[in-house]
Amino acid sequence: MAKLLELSFCFCFLVLGASSISFRQQPEENACQFQRLNAQRPDNRIESEGGYIETWNPNNQEFECAGVALSRLVLRRNALRRPFYSNAPQEIFIQQGRGYFGLIFPGCPSTYEEPAQQGRRSQSQRPPRRLQGEDQSQQQQDSHQKVHRFDEGDLIAVPTGVAFWLYNDHDTDVVAVSLTDTNNNDNQLDQFPRRFNLAGNHEQEFLRYQQQSRQSRRRSLPYSPYSPQSQPRQEEREFSPRGQHSRRERAGQEEENEGGNIFSGFTPEFLEQAFQVDDRQIVQNLRGENESEEEGAIVTVRGGLRILSPDRKRGADEEEEYDEDEYEYDEEDRRRGRGSRGRGNGIEETICTASVKKNIGRNRSPDIYNPQAGSLKTANDLNLLILRWLGLSAEYGNLYRNALFVPHYNTNAHSIIYALRGRAHVQVVDSNGNRVYDEELQEGHVLVVPQNFAVAGKSQSDNFEYVAFKTDSRPSIANLAGENSVIDNLPEEVVANSYGLQREQARQQLKNNNPFKFFVPPSQQSPRAVA
Repeated sequence: MAKLLELSFCFCFLVLGASSISFRQQPEENACQFQRLNAQRPDNRIESEGGYIETWNPNNQEFECAGVALSRLVLRRNALRRPFYSNAPQEIFIQQGRGYFGLIFPGCPSTYEEPAQQGRRSQSQRPPRRLQGEDQSQQQQDSHQKVHRFDEGDLIAVPTGVAFWLYNDHDTDVVAVSLTDTNNNDNQLDQFPRRFNLAGNHEQEFLRYQQQSRQSRRRSLPYSPYSPQSQPRQEEREFSPRGQHSRRERAGQEEENEGGNIFSGFTPEFLEQAFQVDDRQIVQNLRGENESEEEGAIVTVRGGLRILSPDRKRGADEEEEYDEDEYEYDEEDRRRGRGSRGRGNGIEETICTASVKKNIGRNRSPDIYNPQAGSLKTANDLNLLILRWLGLSAEYGNLYRNALFVPHYNTNAHSIIYALRGRAHVQVVDSNGNRVYDEELQEGHVLVVPQNFAVAGKSQSDNFEYVAFKTDSRPSIANLAGENSVIDNLPEEVVANSYGLQREQARQQLKNNNPFKFFVPPSQQSPRAVA
């Protein structure tokens, strides 16, 4: 048994280690050639019973260059985003609200389980678990993988092919912005994001864009009677399930029913045997056959969702809960090498036990802070290890009015900036020195800044808040102005001769004039030391 456990741990560690180096596919030729960048807004909304999903068009050149797709999810009170998995890794930022979510890692055990009998508790001597919203007398046996609590400002990492669900148990709407990295090598399909729904019978989030792209490609191809496109495939000519419908008839039906779940395509006989059920009604529900049009991807749970979670004793108004990201190890743990900062044996975090979220929002200790200008908080593979597996990262920024984020560029990543609140004047410059963006970035808009393009932003509101998703797990920023910038670290003679200046001018005006590293306060304020 000990050998089996040791092998399983080693296997999980090796898989996580092997997946930690994530490479990206190259975009199509000229996909990143821009004369002008545009801030994008969502152009499609899919309504559901418990909320809605908005999507940005992944066919836009900016998104094709970065190899990503973006969507925004809104959950109302007691709304459940039904489980699904995707063909590419995701980062989900919680812009507003709080609730529960779950990730189902294939092959990992169910670590949350309800005792079958009262007597079993006395054997384990562990505190009982309960179902949220359910009396002790009504408890039913249940077991599943870990359920996580999320809060505003959390960044959630969702690997490729891992099933994910989200639930809102508060009155405030949950707003979650999701980035899908379709250029990631984990995606071996085409560059379109796909949601493989595990329940329901609703419209796919990005299906309309995929259909538009196919139609556009067909129109652009020259016609030839001998081309493969003009000839129906063998299965198109001959295959007709049970001989009931022609291909053309089925195509019409598929257009009407564009959102079947993953079980919809299996026959009832297969599902009855797979789940060992003999109730045809249950099988029909699995296949999404009894769905109303209003339900959609987000359903309202009557009476609230009952979730198996650890029992916590606190005041009636106290909703603060244990945060796995903020846990501090005691001195004994540190001596024994436990925790991410210790010198452990390297397998403390495996796939089944990996941390999947980190709070980077407001009211947290920022990584960069200027009391007159703003703050910045990052999540990368150094503080959220699973991001190394995904090859992604993110940062949350808050700029005060008239404060400037100095010109800078990302050396190894595209940056997808989503404006959370407020507005800012943003400028982006390409490799030819052309200003390809010089506009106001407003709340709810998205701006893609390609790798190595220089960008600077100045807040036009009291607080301009944004989240920037980045396509590398450890992105590097190079500042072009300010202390410790590229210019600041050049020799004075190089600066003077490059810009046609006297050496004294280069020293005073370009190298030593700005003491700020990232955020420059409004010009009327005198410089202060930055904490």
